Amino acid sequence: MKRRQQGVALITALLIVALAVTAAVGMAMRGQADIRRSSAVFERDLSREIALGAEKMVLQVLEQVDSADELLWDTCLSPVLPFEVDQVQLQATLDNMRCRFNLNALASGDEQQQAEFARLVDRVAQDSGVAMPAGSQLALAVTDWMNPETDDPVYRLQQPPRLSANRTMLVASELASVSGMSAEAWQALAPYVTAYPSDQSPIDVERSNDLIKAVFSGRTAPGNDAPWFMRLQIVAHFGERNFYQCTLLDAPNGRVVLREQTACEP
Repeated sequence: MKRRQQGVALITALLIVALAVTAAVGMAMRGQADIRRSSAVFERDLSREIALGAEKMVLQVLEQVDSADELLWDTCLSPVLPFEVDQVQLQATLDNMRCRFNLNALASGDEQQQAEFARLVDRVAQDSGVAMPAGSQLALAVTDWMNPETDDPVYRLQQPPRLSANRTMLVASELASVSGMSAEAWQALAPYVTAYPSDQSPIDVERSNDLIKAVFSGRTAPGNDAPWFMRLQIVAHFGERNFYQCTLLDAPNGRVVLREQTACEP
């Protein structure tokens, strides 16, 4: 009887030890998870503040530049500009939006803008081999998408039903939601289009790539009063993690138009 009681006591003691070890391991794992979460939040907040500082520095530089001709590089996309702030490695790139077609220029229904966009779409479809709507058809669809006085029933008939935007585009990727577009068609067009708050779409033919040069060869150089927007992408490196910020800048006016805590669109 005494041996049996001793065996029960031993088993009970082992169970208590096992439960204690399990609880301790669980607490340690939760503690490590909390530390990792806190570290990630700290790094995210720090990277955001540093990126905002870098953004202000770039704005100050652009305010002192009268035109894109005064930039230190002669392409649409700047070289990667590496720098360090508080021991955080940053990389910045500037993308000249005058090397892309502004989709919001179609909002007014201007026939010349529609014709130029149609030529761009048809040329991209031809060169990429990606199936997409005819350029003239897509130009009208984009205009209708932004027109506040139209409500194209084609969107209501989709599953699930939806509405057109009835406003100008905030980001170029809204083009993927226009009737007739597909994800593949958007990816093919993405490097050649943009969206900023203007009914104009000045094109810097000299700096642009060969496709844009071919489509807009008849364009004259933008004047000093033409809208000039730049897109700034900042990448902050924290060990194995990268944090992104994408900012659309009204370059001559030193104004932030749109800021997103994500990588820029293609």
